[in-house]
Order: sequence, then structure tokens, then C-alpha cells
Amino acid sequence: MPSRRSLHILVSSMSAAGRSVKVAPQVARILNTGGWKVAATVTTVSEDPRSIAAHVRENVVAAIGGDGYLAAVARGCHDSGKLFVPIPGGRGNDLCRSLGIGVDPLARARSLAPFGVIIDEDEAGDFHARIRPLDGMWVDDGNGESQLVLGIVSLGLDATANLIANESSINAGPLAYGYGAFSALRSYKPTRIRARVDGVQRDLSGWIASVSNSGCFGGGVRLTADSDPHDGHIELCHVGDMPLSRAIPYLAKAVAVRTGVDESILTVTRVSHVEFLEAHGIVAMADGDRVATAPFTVEAAPHVVDVLV
Repeated sequence: MPSRRSLHILVSSMSAAGRSVKVAPQVARILNTGGWKVAATVTTVSEDPRSIAAHVRENVVAAIGGDGYLAAVARGCHDSGKLFVPIPGGRGNDLCRSLGIGVDPLARARSLAPFGVIIDEDEAGDFHARIRPLDGMWVDDGNGESQLVLGIVSLGLDATANLIANESSINAGPLAYGYGAFSALRSYKPTRIRARVDGVQRDLSGWIASVSNSGCFGGGVRLTADSDPHDGHIELCHVGDMPLSRAIPYLAKAVAVRTGVDESILTVTRVSHVEFLEAHGIVAMADGDRVATAPFTVEAAPHVVDVLV
């Protein structure tokens, strides 16, 4: 006899000015039509999506929201061993971009709908073939429990651009980040950053000092093609100090064309553990949100959760 799979959707009430709340009923209807047993919870700013994800009855947990919200739900799935199902609902949707899911929540729902009913072993095999190991990074600033990051931990110009984008009223991620990046280029001065990388002291001063899991940020900017969120590795990406006149053409093109930072100025190193030591108080951004201030550490988290792509 066919049986139905159960799914619990967590919906961010805050992401992208309420976009997630608007699309969630349509997503649920599409999944229901496909045979899924769907439960849903809309979370408010005062609630912890990590805890809710860990404690729902269903073993498959979907999240509709921005990248920070998806990372919090993924952490709950990590804590409880549940299957994580990201659905784009934010401004940038960089995790979904990097996983090949795309940015359309309804198209995502339609791709998942056929798996709502288990008919035979072939169907079950197709479902399990869509489950991949998803890597992450643990960020620890020494003030409590480590935070899970799925995208890129950024310091420098890209972090400044992210901060400006967050303060803007632009809801489209690529436009918001483009605005932030070009605003940041006008005022940013290369920052002194000192780190210990896998036990070795490094000077990471300059324009960009980022640790990448997914390779994607800013609503579709590909920082480095070397990053793969399924390969068990993370990469340190560095653009050192150089005159503004040389930096602007490369960095502006990376944002405008969205093909990433030119390899002639970007150094990419595979790493496991990065301890950012200075400058004290410098803000690090990840998955669209403030994640730490220096000093803090970033550590690779291979296969931190199973993800349905």
C-alpha cells in the first residue's frame, strides 16, 4: 500500500519583508497535492527556529526564509538527526543557489511534491538519491555555544557591503548587495587582519578575508569556484592590500557581472581551522547576518546535516 511522507515547514515571519509568509501557503498546497502530510509553524523574532526544528515530531523539516534562518533550522536538524529541506524565501537565497535549488519557492515545492507518496522501491530510491551530505562551519567567539554557518564568513569589504545592504530598504538580494558593495567601495579602507590558519600565523590584511563553505554570497556572487558544500572542505579567500585604483575594477566587476573575484588578485587556500585574532572588534558577517566580532574561530564541519536537494 502507498504511504505518505510527513514534512514540517518552519516559516520565517521576518525574512525579506514577509516574503516567506506570503509564499508559504502556496508551497504547502503544492506539497499537499503531491501527497505530503504537511504541518507548518510560522516563527516570530522572539522564537528560536533551531529549537523548534529539533523538537517537531516529523523527521523531515523544511525551512522557508533567508540564509540565516535556513542555517538556524539546519542546526536544529543537526542536533536531532532530522532531514533538512531548504526552500528559498529570503533576499539573497545564496544557500539555495549554491545547492542548485534556485530562488523560486514554488518551483522548489513542485520539485519536491512527487516524493510525498511512497509507491515502490524505485520511488524510494529516487528520493534517497536526492539526499546529500551538507557541510558547514562552526563559528565560536568564546561567548557561548558555537554557531553553524553554511555559506561564507566574511570580513573586510564584503562584510561592510553586507552591513550596508541589510540597512537598505531594497528587498531584492542582488540589488541590495550591489548597492551595499558600491557604497562600501566609496569609503572602505583596507583593514589590518591577523589570523592563525591551521596553526600558522597569517597576515590577511587588505580588501577581503573570508572563509567559504558554499562559495556564494551577495545574492548570487560566486566568490570562488573552489568551494563545494558537499566536499568536506572549506576555503580561505584573501584579497590583499593594493591601491584603490587597481582594486575597484576587479571588485566592481565581481559584483556587477556576478562571476566572482578575479583569480589574479584572489588567493584561495583549503583550510580546516582559522582563528581571527585582530583587529579586535571587527565585525564578521555570515549567511546575511552578524555572526561574530574578532577574536573568533572558524572550523570546518563536514557533513553537518543531510539535505534534500
